[in-house]
Amino acid sequence: MPPTPQEISTRLAEQGIFGPASKERKLYENRLTRFFEREFSRHKNDPQPLEALGISTERGPIMEETDALMEHHYDERSEFFASFLDTHYRAYSMAYYGDTPQAVRASTATLEEAQYAKFSLIAERARIQGHERIFNIGCGFGSLETFLLQEFPDLQIVGITPSKVQIAYLKERMKNPLDPLSSGRFTVIKGSFGKIPSAQLGLASYDLVMSIGVIEHVLNFQLLFRNIAEILVPGGRTFHHFITSQVTIPKFLDPTRTRIGLYFPGGRVWPHDEFARHTTHFDLVDSWFVNGLNYWRTLDEWHRRYWNAMPVLYGQVFDEQAISYWNDYFSLCKAVFAPMDGRFYGNSHYLFQRKN
Repeated sequence: MPPTPQEISTRLAEQGIFGPASKERKLYENRLTRFFEREFSRHKNDPQPLEALGISTERGPIMEETDALMEHHYDERSEFFASFLDTHYRAYSMAYYGDTPQAVRASTATLEEAQYAKFSLIAERARIQGHERIFNIGCGFGSLETFLLQEFPDLQIVGITPSKVQIAYLKERMKNPLDPLSSGRFTVIKGSFGKIPSAQLGLASYDLVMSIGVIEHVLNFQLLFRNIAEILVPGGRTFHHFITSQVTIPKFLDPTRTRIGLYFPGGRVWPHDEFARHTTHFDLVDSWFVNGLNYWRTLDEWHRRYWNAMPVLYGQVFDEQAISYWNDYFSLCKAVFAPMDGRFYGNSHYLFQRKN
């Protein structure tokens, strides 16, 4: 007989591993949150420009440590991601519950509904009309593609991902005639943006280039924008959604100095204003900061679903060390987004238009 959920919880507790509803885990997360609150307040009161720290966003490759990032995170067992992501889009990015902390806390939306709201907001801010040819950098499990193909019947989209786990998942979906990814309006490419020549992706072939949760892994913004400009038609748009802080947090720009770097090799959190200033190839149309409590609530729901999936994960997918590793991941991420009512650390949206 397999162990019951209560037996699993007892065994894990004996190893010092506690679920999100436990008093032990809540105390741990509260302490982490207070630590980040102090850190964020310190940097907010003494902001430092990137130049003063010797940090440039105009040197090096577009992304670094892509292979390590896949190995340590995005190519984790498929059962892990299935255990906590929403059941419709399988979106591995912030869901949207509201504009303000009060709205986020008061929302009665399910995770699935909040992911739909996120994609609806993105489509509105990216000014999608429904006839575009879109390129999506870092398509993940096809969450954006699923939304767009269902909402806009004339739209075409190409996605790219270096993850072998994601590629396998997408190709299985494309075989199902009832799945929107099998419509013939979706193409997937295995690889990393910037490593595949623009001519191979299609020079001046797209009306809109998008990314969701990718720019955290980008090192060279100038090169990124140049490559995006090469595949866009004149006057084409580019839209990006990713994690930012209000001002520079030096440690968060060196993944070797933070615990987050254990989960995201090469990952960085850029200050909100940095991305917007790269206008060599583009004009900035608009930018927005999305309150971080939206991500806190998303992560809290992911954490709850992950823990509830222990009868599937425990022993069959993860040993106790792996269970503890990912349990700590959810707690750490929640504690980062919670301080200052989500007003310091959240997500940013940017819309640019290519110069003619």
